[in-house]
Amino acid sequence: MGAVVLQLRCTDAAVEAARFAARGDPDEARRAAARLVPDGAEVVVDVRGEDVVARVRTAPLGSALPGLRVGAEVLAAREPSPIAPAEGPDPLPGAPPEAEAGTDPASASGTATSAPTDPGPATSAPATSAPTDPSRRDPAGSGGVP
Repeated sequence: MGAVVLQLRCTDAAVEAARFAARGDPDEARRAAARLVPDGAEVVVDVRGEDVVARVRTAPLGSALPGLRVGAEVLAAREPSPIAPAEGPDPLPGAPPEAEAGTDPASASGTATSAPTDPGPATSAPATSAPTDPSRRDPAGSGGVP
């Protein structure tokens, strides 16, 4: 495999590994990277504080040039962990189950609801398209309308 193509595959593998590791799954990160590069590639995932570093390295021509290696290193910020539900009593006792699930009760019954639309800022401009300044009217007297 050509060194340039292998370099691109190492970059892709490091990106995938960094994504999985940033989500908190370093084992899947290593497996995902290993699927994208040839056997024998080195895949390392390190967590450094709030960052994750994924490194992928391999020999481009197999064992023909043992001192030559290509690789990629990618840095990703760790994603926050999901928030666990709060312990304790229900904050909205007596609420319908649809409200607890985050759905609109009206849409669950089959009736369509629409959010009110914002008409935009109120203006005091005249409702006609003709200019209000008489000196700006066109000579044909059409009031600015073609």
